[in-house]
Amino acid sequence: MAEVLDTFELKHISTTYSEDDNGSVLTHFNCRGNAAGFGLVYDTAIFSDLNGGSDSGLLTRIGHAFARNGSYVMGHGKGQWKRIPGEHAWETEVVFDLDGTRVRSVGELRLDTEIHSGTNYSVDDSL
Repeated sequence: MAEVLDTFELKHISTTYSEDDNGSVLTHFNCRGNAAGFGLVYDTAIFSDLNGGSDSGLLTRIGHAFARNGSYVMGHGKGQWKRIPGEHAWETEVVFDLDGTRVRSVGELRLDTEIHSGTNYSVDDSL
């Protein structure tokens, strides 16, 4: 069973858009907030296939966490998003590499509150 490491709550700051090499639109949700075990977090969630007809797709998250003691880590992860039916909200799940430590981040991004929140878990690579 994966150990709970901390929780996170990130507030939406802005949205930007780009295209990948195949011409597909990428939606970038830029957020700022806190993760209990990491401190101040700046995070970009990059959604692939986020259009009116899609219920799920690929997700990349990239960001920094800055601890109160002056240390910081860079995080980069890949996973997926899934639409919550009937709502402007998405379930998110990404496995991050935080400077060599792997963390599974499970959350929910809601447009009604503009909050991306959830829980970070340890990753057991021995399974």
